[in-house]
Amino acid sequence: MLEWASLRSRPDVREANGLSSTGGASETKSPKKTGISLALGGGCARGWAHIGVLRALDEAGIEVSMIAGTSIGALVGGCYLAGKLDELEEFARSLTRRRIFGLLDLNLRGSGLFGGMKLDARLREHVAGIRFDDLPKPFVCVADRKSVV
Repeated sequence: MLEWASLRSRPDVREANGLSSTGGASETKSPKKTGISLALGGGCARGWAHIGVLRALDEAGIEVSMIAGTSIGALVGGCYLAGKLDELEEFARSLTRRRIFGLLDLNLRGSGLFGGMKLDARLREHVAGIRFDDLPKPFVCVADRKSVV
């Protein structure tokens, strides 16, 4: 028998997991409610889907206790924790092909085809004044700035 499986019958382990010593769920002790931690990834336009995920979690009453994100996931997660998700969603929904191409700046020198300076300036409008220390819950942002000489 697996060692962890034998622990299930111990009264102290059963009680810690919200189970009575005789079988089913304990009536005297309910499980502690905890939130979930999210890791939101990058992926350019696909990252806008994170907005819908966060909205669905809110509607379901699932508390988000921490967010880690990279690229668009960091932007969406940070705006969510700062209470600026509505403004970011409005920006995302306003994007048309014409507006997207207007935000792309061609970059023939450097690490990518597009420099991102125009898009960066536009997105800064949504995060202006947000400080990590001011967010109500823990937030981790993964970022990298590469420069090619």
